Order: sequence, then structure tokens, then C-alpha cells
Amino acid sequence: FTPTNMTMTNHQQPNQHTTHFQTRKSNCLSKRDKSSAGRIDPRAVDICAEINSREEYYTTSSCAGRCFLYCGDGIKSWHAANDDTVVTNITNNSTSSSNAHGFFQRTRVNHDLIHEPTRYFNLSTLTCDRTGGGDPIPTIGQFESLGNNENFKNKLEEHVPFSNSGGGDDDDDDTAAPIWLRYEPFILHVMCRSLKAASVLMALARPSFKNVGLTSWNVGGESEDVHNSYISGGNIDNNNNDNNKVTTAAASFKNQQCKGGGPRYLVAIWGDEGLDMPLSLPSAPRKGLFYNCDEDGNESGVVNAEWLAQLVNERHGRNWKKIERFVDAMRGLEEDCPVDDVGGDDAAAAKTSGMMDSLTLTNEQQQQHDDQQGNKSARVLSGLPIPRSYDVVGDVAILNNLPEGDEETQKKVGEWIMKKNKAIKIVVARHCALSTEDRSPGSSGLKQLAGHPRDPIVTSHYEYGIKCVVDLNHTFFSPRMAPERLRLAQQVARGERVLVVFAGVGMDALQIAARTEAKEVLVIERNAIACECIRRGKLMLSRNKTAPCPGSGKGASERMRILEGDALELLPTLEEESYDRIVAPRPKEGSLDGDLGTGDAGMSFLLVMLPLLKPKGEVHWYDFAADHELPNCDRTRKTLESACQSLGLEMEIIHVARVGSIAKRQWRVCVDFRIVAKPAA
Repeated sequence: FTPTNMTMTNHQQPNQHTTHFQTRKSNCLSKRDKSSAGRIDPRAVDICAEINSREEYYTTSSCAGRCFLYCGDGIKSWHAANDDTVVTNITNNSTSSSNAHGFFQRTRVNHDLIHEPTRYFNLSTLTCDRTGGGDPIPTIGQFESLGNNENFKNKLEEHVPFSNSGGGDDDDDDTAAPIWLRYEPFILHVMCRSLKAASVLMALARPSFKNVGLTSWNVGGESEDVHNSYISGGNIDNNNNDNNKVTTAAASFKNQQCKGGGPRYLVAIWGDEGLDMPLSLPSAPRKGLFYNCDEDGNESGVVNAEWLAQLVNERHGRNWKKIERFVDAMRGLEEDCPVDDVGGDDAAAAKTSGMMDSLTLTNEQQQQHDDQQGNKSARVLSGLPIPRSYDVVGDVAILNNLPEGDEETQKKVGEWIMKKNKAIKIVVARHCALSTEDRSPGSSGLKQLAGHPRDPIVTSHYEYGIKCVVDLNHTFFSPRMAPERLRLAQQVARGERVLVVFAGVGMDALQIAARTEAKEVLVIERNAIACECIRRGKLMLSRNKTAPCPGSGKGASERMRILEGDALELLPTLEEESYDRIVAPRPKEGSLDGDLGTGDAGMSFLLVMLPLLKPKGEVHWYDFAADHELPNCDRTRKTLESACQSLGLEMEIIHVARVGSIAKRQWRVCVDFRIVAKPAA
């Protein structure tokens, strides 16, 4: 696709890989998470959000640190050796290097502190208590694509002491392997746009993590002259024709190796406090070396179990503090200023590519670059009051204000925008504030400047491969929140029940249903027109054969359920402690919200919403803050803490995201928090 408000000029070509990078970033972040949890670890949400918010980076994989029990050789592979050979070696306790890969199974994976040591380290309950108080086991999506490994998995289950299908019920089973405890620290992989960006990232990470390095360096389509100039300080002889021919050939060859073109620099950052120790012997895999509990409940080695938990928990604590220091270092970078100094049209291209019509379109940077070159942009040459930025929703361009001049001038402005972007069919402008309860312009809130008359103004909007229907007159929708909606979808784990309140046209729910393996997505919206938009979006999703989730769009639409009505009336009718996640993109209530607001800051909604959460359930709560309240948003934190305390709940903040500007020095923010303790029944 082509950026919708830009004219590509000759001076853009040397850094055209910027556009390729943003396309790869969009494609990578929009894919379904295929990890065992199906989501980003809560402790890694902060650092991933900070990195992905910058245009020169994006994360490809992450883990905030975890512990687990395992048996086997410790190498995570199901298929590196012949099935029969692996089973034979398991039985004979062989450690032959030729078959050292292929036998590995883990259980009781835990990304949090160990709160119940005697339960977690009780090896006699590995079959009946698979979690041991650790992470819940996903019920959807496991082994969905085993292929040729399914037979191998079945054979392993016969010899693994914590399998579901038997084996290891007797303590004297000498065919089973011993149980080991492993702790793996934080690990993060980040793709960087340039070598300079990679260098800056590594410099920020090294004070916190010792193991930092560039693991992949593929120059790709970048000019070798430009690349070598950066490394050698600019001393390149461009007059040598032979050298130029060799460089061009090398760049062409490497460009073919890079799908999508452009250079790729992958930085790996990982902690150094690992742990690997045996918990049992091969002769008695179910009898712990440190802690045991017999059938009568007689315990031995309780102090040892607490000591093992301390070993893991101390590593968790140090690991999380290092992540926090890394987050603070990333926040110290200047906002909206790339560390690799990509400017001019390339920066504008980077911001407008990769998300189709889901971003605000801007040509301010293009004009600045043109002015530096002694040229004037097409916008200035037109002699018309063309706005510097506008939103695109579907095939509609939305101007925030009416252009200056009479109606004829305004019509020419609309026609100029349509001429520059053939995908735009009509151009409208807002000429009143969003003062309704639904934060919509209303029937007379938009003035059409150009294009075929359309009343009401309804369009279908495309965002990361998913479509929704938007009635621009009677609903609120912002294409600028596309990255935020994607961020929320990335945090939904397999098998979760998700509740979306204040759903609007339903793009949040559609993205979650289409991109994750959530068990259910319940949507609540009181605007009747918005509910109709959700129903149409759900119908389009059912026909979408490219949706990333299992079962494609049809399976995604079947997991969606829509309730029309006031949230304050519907929420109390739902079953308590039945949802793993609540998404609440609360609309602004005019003067009642914000740092000077006179309302309750959404307290009435929180009091009926929080009882629906399961223990360790998470909430994405939207509020409105002034710039002086960022980044901590203490006023919002106090509101959330007060609501939890009134219900006898304990909570912790996971992440505070600045979603977008709503007015001068006023911001929409999203506070991610989770319930860590609920009152005893």
C-alpha cells in the first residue's frame, strides 16, 4: 500500500527501508501469540510497551522470568531424535550425546512468586495437581498443530512421571526420569531499524543486564556505502567504480535474503541469574530430595520447601527490579525523537505506513524537509487552507475543524484531499464539540465538504486485517487508538473470558476475538446504533478467512456475545468471579472527568465491575489526565485503590499507558491493574 497523504520524492529513496521496517513491525505485532500462555507476561508488559511505542524498535519475543519443574535432558525439543530411540534411552537412563535432544517435558510453570512451597514442591501430586499453585494451564490451543509429533508425545507420556496418561504412579518406577527445578531469568528480543538504534538500546540495557548483544545483523537492502560509512566514520571512496559495482551486487544479494527488504538488527537481552537443580533421583522420581508428603498428610522437609521457594522468589525479585531500571532508562529517551535520526519524509512515512487507514495522517515533517531543501510542498503551492493533519476512517477523511474560507474554498480543500488519496470517497469536517453522552458528533455535527452525499455517514474501517462498521454521526471512534487496541489483544491469554464494557462500535472486542484464543468475549454497549455496528462487524468477522485465531473468523465470531443496555444495570446481573479480564474504554464525561473534574471518576462503574473478576483477574481502565499527572497518574491510582478497598480487594498496577491526546495538555490514559487477593468466603 501507499501512504495516503504523501508524495514520494527522490530524496526519500536512500532511506526507503524505513517504510519496510514499519511494515514488518506492523505485521509482527499483529500476529497471534503462539506461546504456551498466548500473551505477554504481566511483568514484561511495561518494557514491551515502552519499546513498541518507539518507531525505531519492536519486540519479537519476551519472557519476564519463570520457574518450572521438568524431566529429561533439559533441551526443549519434541522432534530432534527418533521416537523409538528416545523412549529406549529414557528407559535405560541413557545420556548419549547422539540422542541428547528430544526428551523434555515441563510442568508447574510459574511466572510469579511461589506462594505455596509445600504444594509446589510436592512431587507426589504431579499428576493430580498439574499447576501446583503456579500459572493456570490453558484449556484452549494446546497441541493444536502437533503434526508428526503427536505419536512422539504419546510415547513420552508413558515414561514421564507427571503425564496425564499414566506412568509414574508408583514411586519405584525405574523407567521414569528424575525431576528438576529450573529458573529462567528475563529475556527479550528486539528488532531495531538501524545499527545506531541497536547501539543505543544495548547501552540502555547494559546497566541492568549483563548479557546484551546483537544476535542477528543482516544489512539487506541498505546501501553498503551508507552502512560502511556509519561504521568507518564516513571514509568511503565513491569514485572507485569497481568498488561501487561490488557493493551494489552485495546489497542486491542481501536484499533478496531479507523478506520485505531493508536491514535487520536483532538485539537479545537476557538475565544472568539462572537455576538448575535436581529435586529427585532416577531410582525414586516421586520421592523428593528436599520435601515429601505421604498419603496420610505427614510432611517432612517443610523448611527445605520454603528454602527452595526462597531461592526462586529472590531471583524473581532481583529480576523484576532490573526490568524496572530498564523501563526507566527507556523512558529517559526523548519522545517523538528517533534515536537514529531518521527525519523528513521518512519519519512521516514510518508513521503512516503499516496500519493502512488506522493512523492520523500528517505532512508537517514533509513540509519541514521541503523547506530545508528550498522547495515548497504541494499543500503550500495549492494556495488552499489544507490542514496539516486529518483522520481517515474507512473511505472518509475527517478534518478536526472547518477550513477557513467560504463554502467554495472548503469544497476545493475536500477535492484536493480526495485527489491526493484515491481511497478517500468523501471528506467531512467537525464543526461542533463532542458533547453528547455517547461522545458522537450527532446528526448535524459533521459537514460534508466533498464527495457523493451520504447520510448518515457510515463506512467500514479496516484495522490490522479486521473490519468494523462505523456510523460517524452517532458513534465515537478514533483510528488513532489502533496501536492501543492491538496492545490489549496481545495481553489476552488462552482460555480467558473477556468482558468489554463501553464497547462503542466493537473494534476492541473484534480484535480480541480475532487475534486470541479467548474462550468468550462479552460486549456491553448501551448505544443502539453502536450495537448494530457491532452486529454487522461480527457478521463480517464470521466471513473473514484470514483471522489469525484458530477456526478463522467463523470461530472468532461464535465466541462473541453482545448485550445492549446500560452497564450499571447489566453488570450486577452477571455471575461474580466469572471473568479473567475486563476492558473498559470509558468515554469522557465532559467537565466531570480530568484533573479538574467534578464527577466520581467512574467509581460507580468500578464498584459493579470489580466483583466480576476472578482472583488474579486484570482490568484495563481508561481515564483522563493532565500532562503534569503523567506518567504515574496518582489521582487515577487513588480512585482504583479506593474502589478495591471498599470491596475488600488488593490490587497492583501493571502498566500505565498514555493512549492519546484529547485536548491541549490533556491525555487519555489506560491503567492496567490486577487483583492480587480477594476476601475469604
